[in-house]
Parts: sequence; structure tokens; C-alpha cells
Amino acid sequence: MARGVLKLPEDLPVSVPRFVGKEVTRLEDPGLVTGTAEFIDNLSLAGMLHCAILRSPHPHARILRIDTSAAEAMDGVAAVLTGEDLRRWCNPAVTAPEGWGSYSMAVDKVRFVGEPVAAVAACNRYLAEDALEQIRVEYEPLPCVPDAHAATTPGASLVFEEKGSNVIQSRVYDWGEVDRMFAEADHVVSNTFRWNRVGANPTETFGCICQWDLTGNALTCHGSYQVPRFMALGRSATLRLPANRIRIIAQPMGGGFGGKGGPRGTDIAALLSRKAEGRPVKYIEDRIEYLLAGGGQSWDRHYEAALAVRADGTITGLKVKLLDDQGAGAEGYGTISAAKPLAAFTGCYRIEAARYDLTLVATNRAPTYPFRGYGPPPHYFVLESLVDMAARKLGMDPAELRRRNYIRPEQFPYVVPSGNEYDSGQYEVVLDKALALADYAKLRAEQARARAAGRLIGIGVVSTVEPGVFDWNCYATVGVPGVGVPEGVKVAVDILGNVTVAVGFNLQGQGQFTVAAQVAADYLGVDMHAVRVATAASDVALPHFGQGGSRLGVSVTGAVLGACRKLEVLFCRVVAHLMQTTPEQVELMDGRLRLKANPAVGMTLAEVAGTMLARSDLLPPDVEPCPEANYVWTAPGRTAPDEQGRCKSYLTAANATHLVMVEVDRETGQTSILGYWIVDDCGTRLNPATVDGQIEGGVAQGVGAALFEEYVYGESAQPLVTTFVDYLIPTIGEVPSSRKAVVVTPSPVSPLGAKGTGEGAIHTTPAAIMCAINDALSPLGIEVRETPASPRRLWQLLQQVA
Repeated sequence: MARGVLKLPEDLPVSVPRFVGKEVTRLEDPGLVTGTAEFIDNLSLAGMLHCAILRSPHPHARILRIDTSAAEAMDGVAAVLTGEDLRRWCNPAVTAPEGWGSYSMAVDKVRFVGEPVAAVAACNRYLAEDALEQIRVEYEPLPCVPDAHAATTPGASLVFEEKGSNVIQSRVYDWGEVDRMFAEADHVVSNTFRWNRVGANPTETFGCICQWDLTGNALTCHGSYQVPRFMALGRSATLRLPANRIRIIAQPMGGGFGGKGGPRGTDIAALLSRKAEGRPVKYIEDRIEYLLAGGGQSWDRHYEAALAVRADGTITGLKVKLLDDQGAGAEGYGTISAAKPLAAFTGCYRIEAARYDLTLVATNRAPTYPFRGYGPPPHYFVLESLVDMAARKLGMDPAELRRRNYIRPEQFPYVVPSGNEYDSGQYEVVLDKALALADYAKLRAEQARARAAGRLIGIGVVSTVEPGVFDWNCYATVGVPGVGVPEGVKVAVDILGNVTVAVGFNLQGQGQFTVAAQVAADYLGVDMHAVRVATAASDVALPHFGQGGSRLGVSVTGAVLGACRKLEVLFCRVVAHLMQTTPEQVELMDGRLRLKANPAVGMTLAEVAGTMLARSDLLPPDVEPCPEANYVWTAPGRTAPDEQGRCKSYLTAANATHLVMVEVDRETGQTSILGYWIVDDCGTRLNPATVDGQIEGGVAQGVGAALFEEYVYGESAQPLVTTFVDYLIPTIGEVPSSRKAVVVTPSPVSPLGAKGTGEGAIHTTPAAIMCAINDALSPLGIEVRETPASPRRLWQLLQQVA
């Protein structure tokens, strides 16, 4: 990596970085491949009980009576929990917007199939499950609200009676002269779209072990927590405990992707521990529970959308009307996924004006939760489909139409109509590289020959922006106020020169421990193997958020750089005092604190730390014998939103072009991916292997969303998928082996020029595949506007023209 790529001369005080920018071996992998990483279900505590949860079979019903006496009388059963316990001990869930959530267990009525109604803690899971069968619950079924359209029908049953409506929020955002752009347009391209629910489905479902300290009125929770600090704050609000009496210990996780859930399971296990006189209680969610109601369902959306286009192909206006089904309340912060598109509403394009007509409703489906991408994947499916439709209307190549509307390099930093600022980009360069990588002209020629032979071959070319390093201000529109998302670390040097980086997030597989070690090793001039990265518990770590929002690679880099810089200043003071000079005459370079005037004279990190720890009598009077430093990083330049939600929210804007060729079988509706090409620009690639891993994972989940995955509900809001027999996820055989190339446009505003990269591929892949399928179907005059494009759905379309 050239020194000129770095923003500040002191960012990495080494002659040549040894680790940053290299495909180094990941620190996390030895524990994973040897099986020594301690996932939550590997952990066992003395006297531990096991939890099983009784769930509602009804989507909407009053609870008239619960009889738990037979279960409580069983040998080995230590505690039984019902909604009455939660009414006595708890508050309803914290939600956004406020007040649209229920208790962690049903109180008075159930609102979705799978909602917890009672729970048992017993000496083993088998006995706990048996005890559930002894609990008698009497229900009075109520009329249900099966979907978003039913929620807004006059006279519909109310999911939350006290609200007087099923509409959680309804608002129109106008950015620019939208009506004028559409009135003056030569063409208006409009259509409706449907994105059905998908979910994260990590290999490991949620799990926790909770222990209530009755003497100290405190709670300790081990678990697969993605954001432990915020989990602690949430538990404080619901369990009525001071936040400093809740300790969240995040175990290594077998995948998360935002959809791990956990608040309900944690509260239930914690309260069972309270009833069981403080014995630890383990709850491990099984796959049926996860698919039914575990927190992995996302993006249940109905769209009406339109583009205003001039005759020369210039896109001037965008209108999106979204009806979003949040399920039985906003407890999972699924509302945020409807707000995130504001950060990149117009994608890569110079669209002058835009309107977002947003309505969020409650229904008797399971509550929606975060999922990787957090909202833009459906939005880009709509936007990019409209661009393709405009290209067909104009008789223009879809790649050329995109090129004509890209934001130009000289226009950065660029403020999109919805208010966010893109830091940098070379969208046309990325597109051209993708076209060359795939030999686009050859693909189009092959397509023409195949079509002449009667085959349905399609090509999709899609470009998107990945907003990186989120800020709360983007979500103020749905009731999440604030500016600045902190990420704190502690960097310490011991007496032998070893370095420890304490972070607030746990091992989740993305490689951020390795990135932290790379940055610390290069800054301090030590070998990576001398750096240990450790997870601190929620009550010990500095303010932090952790994984989420395509932020952690950038934010942890900023935090580590800041802590190392503070450590450098401290060490320079110590060395200057010992050598009877001023701190300005001492520099850290290649792992030594040396005199600028005489670089041969200096001290190693170990010598400085050893002096601080073993000879405090030699230190300056105002220096503590503590060779460590803390630093909390937040994205610079973020602003509060105005009345139309405009603000500088996400710090960086990565970009990618995906090009895909597919074939649709006329007889079966089966889609085959014939080739997949990707060119991405995420700025400085701190660890290229990590970036490639993020892209491959996003493509896999994007293929699932486009072709396979769907949480299906019946007309009475009964879930029809509860196993992987019904909920189809792609295997390695369905995920394409993509060819990749890279463009590097360093961010001028982020540490080391890196941009967020965790969600870009899932933003782009569904849109690329759906556009390719519609390109394949275009000779027949039909198109699919609903995900997933399953064989059944495509076969039904093909029958219309058979």
C-alpha cells in the first residue's frame, strides 16, 4: 500500500505497512477449525437448568386462562413462567417508534403464531418440553390481520387496540420538485413490485444462559449477542434493572446477519432464573422456533414506483410508495429497514428529485427484525428494475442508460436528494471494468444466437451504492434519535512488548479481529502474532456498537488508530523524560520510540512499558504507570436531520456493478445462472481476503432472496414454513462461482481510506438476477415483479403466453 493512500502522515508510523492491505491469515480461524471456539451451546454452568417455551398456535386471540399446576408439580421442574409474571416484573419491549411492542411473553392476548405464552425451566430440555404439554391454555380467537393490505382496510381488527389503528407510521418525504419533473418528462415508467419476507437463517440459532443474582439484584447473560452493549440497555429497560447491574458476555457466534433476535429469549431465561432462586437457565432456540418467530424475518413489502425519463435517457425523478408489513409490532426495529433507503435513495444516479411515500403497518405476522442490508436490497430491486424497464421503452442498452445517469467523479462529494453525502466514486470505471471482465459484447451475441434457437437467455447489469458506517440520524424518521455511533477500544502493551486490543464485539466470522490486529501491529511496529484481540463484557468495554451497518471494519480501524496514537503520545513523553529532551523530539517509527535527531538512540515498546510498570519512580510526575490507552471513534461530519429527513448519515459510499447471465427453462420455470461477474470499489481494502469473503456471502444470500427464500403465510396469518423443507435456501450448487475485479477509490473521510463492504453484494445480487430474468422473458412480453422468482412463479407466468 502506498503511503500516499493514507489520510494523515501519522496514521501508520511505519516505513512500509506490513499487514494493512494484505491477505493475512485470520486470527480467528485456529479456534474455529480446531473446534475450541466456545459457542453458547458448548457452555455449561454449575446447577444449570434448561428452558423450553410454549408458543401460541393462534395468530390473534385472547388468553382466557392458563393452568400451569400440572407442569409445576413434575419432578425436575424448577420454575414455570407466564405472562402474569412479566406483567408484574417487566415493561413492554423498547420499540421504534415508541409504544408499538408487547411484553416478551404474551400478556392478555397473543398477536402472532409462535408468540411465547409460557416457559419452563427444568433439569434438562427433554423434561422441559414434556412439561409444556401439561400446561393448559384457553384461548378466545379474534379476527386476524393477515397482511399489510388487510391492516389498512376499514374495520380491520386491531393488533394493538390502544393505538386505534394498525398504521404504525405514515409519512411522505419530498426532495426537490418531484411533480414538475414528472410533468415535464417525455416518458414515465411505472409499475408495482412485491418483495416477500426473507430471513437471515444463520447456521447457529439464538442461545443464551442467564443467571439472576438475587442477593445483588443483578443479571449476567452469556449468549450469541451481536450488539451486547445495546442488548444490556434493552434488558435494563424491560427487566427494570439498572444498566450497570446487567452484564452481557457475548460468546463467539455461528453467524448473525442481524437476524439473531434474542430479546425475548433472554428476558424469558432471565426471569426463569429469578423464579428458580438464581440458578442459571440455558435457552437454545431450535430451527423450527427460529423459522416460526425467532427474529429472522425481514422486508415484507408492497411497492408502487415510477421514474421520470427524458427522451435522451436522462432520469430526472423517482417516486416510491411503500406499504411495509412490520408484523406484530416494531419490537425488532424492523422499521429502521424502511428508513435506511434514505441514505442511498437514488442509487448511483444523478436524479434531481424524489418522493418517498412510506406507510408502516402492524399485522398478525411475526415481527420483522434486521437482516443484512437492512432495507436497500428490496429498494434496489425496485429502482434497478425501473431502470431496465426504461431502457426497454427507449430501445437503449441497459448498461448505456446507466452510464448516462451516473454521478460523475468530479461531482464528489455528492449530496443525493434525500440528503446523504457520498464521499467518492468512479461508477463508469467500475461499469466498464465489469463489461470488459464479462466480455459483454460477446455475451449479447451469444444471447442473440440462443434466442434465435428459442432459449430464454437474459443478462442483468446492475450498479448500486452501499452506504457504509451508519449513523442514528438516518433513522430519526422512524423514532431512533441521535447523532454519532461510538466504537471504542483499549490498546495495552505489557512488560514484554505484547499488545492487547480489547473490543466490545464478539467473534462472528467476518474477520474484524484480524483487521484490528493488522492496524495495531502496523501502527506499533510489532508482529501480528504479538497482538491479541479480546472481547470485553458489556459492563467493561468502552462505548461501542459492534457489527452492523457496514461499519465495523472502518470504525474499529478508527478506534485502534486513535488508541495507538494516544499510546504513542504517552510513550513519547516517557522516553523524552528519560532522555532529557522534549516529546516533540521523539517519534514512533517501525516499533521503536527514537530520537528524531539520532534514530539509532531509542527504546522498544517493551522497554517503555517495562519502565512504566516496574520503575514508576523514573516516570514524569503526572504520568501514571499504565501503558494503555482508550479511544472511542465516531464518524465525523454527521448532521441532525431536517424536517424532510435530510442529513449526512452514512459516512462512506462503496459501489459495485454485478453482471449476470441466466437461462429460464420454458417447461419448468427453473432459472439457471450461467455466469456471474463482479467489480467492486470499497476504497482501501484493509484485508482483501475479508472483502472477498463478504462479497461471496452476500451473493449467496442474494441468490436465496431472488430465487428461493420466502416466509409464506396463509390467508389466516398461519405460517406455512417451519423447516428447511419448506423454506428453501441455496446450497453451494446454486450459488455461482463469480469472477471478480477491483477498482480502488479511497475514501477521503474515513480511516485509511476504507469504505463499508459488508452488505454491498446482497444489495446488488437480487436486483441483478431479477433484471436478468426479466431480460430473458422480455421477448415474450412478460415480466416477474415479485420475489422470489421461484420455478412455480415463473411457470405460472410462462403459462400465460404458452
